[in-house]
Amino acid sequence: MAKNIFKGALPKPPLKMVILSADEGLIDYVEEAFAKLEIRGYTRIDNSKGQGSVEGEPHLGTHIWPGLNFLFFIVTNADTASRLMDEIRVIDQREGKPGIRAFLLNVEDMT
Repeated sequence: MAKNIFKGALPKPPLKMVILSADEGLIDYVEEAFAKLEIRGYTRIDNSKGQGSVEGEPHLGTHIWPGLNFLFFIVTNADTASRLMDEIRVIDQREGKPGIRAFLLNVEDMT
């Protein structure tokens, strides 16, 4: 049996991954949602570039297309993931542009 090298308990199955991409100006709202839901474990990638598929303008960090995004990868239990998706919807509806998107995936295994 594998030894749990993490401090504290791992999330209980079923596990979900939320991939979140948003304009850098929305970071405070996302961190507030994490605090509200007591989400501690995540991977954050700053200075990501991209363009929204519906109405989004490019965020390329250049003088022509200024602005950048951030990404979060969060693995948690299904209940917390669902509540996080709800929080992201609230942010999106309240803030409009700049944009925020999240994707919910199943996690098959974790080590």
